[in-house]
Amino acid sequence: GSSQWIGSMEVGTVLTAHYGVVYKILSVPSGAHVLDYVEPLMAHFAQHGSPVMIGGGVLAYTLLGVAVPASGGEAKFLILDPHYSGQENAGTVRKKGWVGWKDASLFKADAFYNFCLPQTPAKIPTF
Repeated sequence: GSSQWIGSMEVGTVLTAHYGVVYKILSVPSGAHVLDYVEPLMAHFAQHGSPVMIGGGVLAYTLLGVAVPASGGEAKFLILDPHYSGQENAGTVRKKGWVGWKDASLFKADAFYNFCLPQTPAKIPTF
């Protein structure tokens, strides 16, 4: 009956309790350190491909991907803001910034973040 927002820890609990999905939490102590976690995030997407719920600190986002330029430079994060409500028009959603590639400045240096990484089963049943 609560009207409070849930965080990434609660998302993981719901995934496990209702769907049997195992998850891992990647705790980032500060937004200033988020670039230190690019490698494990990229490994998650390569192995599991599942979206990552980001909570903690002062925001909640869904991470859909991570890209590092081949020529070097800082990683970018494909972010979906789960607070969007409205028509399902991809052009409008992109144009208004509800989904897009963001740099690490999105994460606040004085806030912590928990990344909920849903794990896909080792063997997915076929039907």
